[in-house]
Amino acid sequence: MMHFLVEIREFLANVRFARPNVLWLLIAPIVFTVIRRWNVRRDRFRLANLGRPGAIAALRTGFETRPFFARSLLLLAWLAATIAVAGPRWGQDDERGIAVGRDLVLVFDFSRSMWAEDMADRRHPARWQSAIASARDLIDELRARGGNRVAVVVFAARPTVIVPLTTDYDHVAFRLDELDATTPPAEIRPAGDTSLSGTRIGAALATAVEARDPRFPGFQDIVLLTDGDDPAADGEWRTGSTIARRAGIPVHVVGLGDPVSESFIFWKGTPLESNDKNGVPVPVQTRLHEDVAETIAKDTGGTYLPSRRESPDLRPFFRSSIEKNPARELDDERLPQPRERYAPFVLAALVLLALAWMRER
Repeated sequence: MMHFLVEIREFLANVRFARPNVLWLLIAPIVFTVIRRWNVRRDRFRLANLGRPGAIAALRTGFETRPFFARSLLLLAWLAATIAVAGPRWGQDDERGIAVGRDLVLVFDFSRSMWAEDMADRRHPARWQSAIASARDLIDELRARGGNRVAVVVFAARPTVIVPLTTDYDHVAFRLDELDATTPPAEIRPAGDTSLSGTRIGAALATAVEARDPRFPGFQDIVLLTDGDDPAADGEWRTGSTIARRAGIPVHVVGLGDPVSESFIFWKGTPLESNDKNGVPVPVQTRLHEDVAETIAKDTGGTYLPSRRESPDLRPFFRSSIEKNPARELDDERLPQPRERYAPFVLAALVLLALAWMRER
């Protein structure tokens, strides 16, 4: 039984409609039923004022409303016809279609401040864990919709491209599963003593801009998942923000962490420490710097998602802030498209109408 419910849930999650705005017609039978019941009650009240109930019943002999079974068949026919017009799609068609969508570059902050475990979700208590988990959900959403390309950039002291732009969502999900901020790739670690900070947001944004496809200007987005905490406090992030703005690429920033209370950073059960100006070791504390996150989003024309201590849900964020924007058509990369499934619903509607007609004969 549980397996069946899981299959139904996955099916519903993968169904897409070519014309989803038509689905509001599904509520029409409810509206008509409410109006009909109101009219019936009004007519009964009026008839009750005309005379005795027995006499009124005799006058109404032979007058019969449509049987309940016939009304039910008409209701189901309406529902099936509405779904058919909405254009349901799921599965994969045998034919290949042009990839239509946008190009997303996911940028993950893997600096040590992202190790802080101040997220409310106990399954993903660290900031970086919450970022990766939300990205997995986003990849599932993109896989169901198709067409959009994804690239992945991670950064700390330096940025690196983990996945170039691709529509191979399985590969993206596989690489995300491999990532661990506590053992980051060597390419993002400080290079000797030349790194001023372990958090170079500006360099990461510049790398994300370079990862774009220059053939499709205006169809790119950058999604930055960060706590905005740069110990250097030198405003380096402004350089990357300027580069993205000049390239016309909006940066959507997801702010992770507690913006009010400072959190400690632990490594193998021991708080991380750094020397203060007097050379005395003190525990490192971190919080979400929303001023940095909001400014980057505002300067580049993006959206700021204040996730804070809650795990971000990037699926509705993608639908409301990214997918609504113009989409490019990629002619040289053809992808399996969802198969249209309206025919069974049209057939069901016709059969139900025929049964209703036969019932009333």
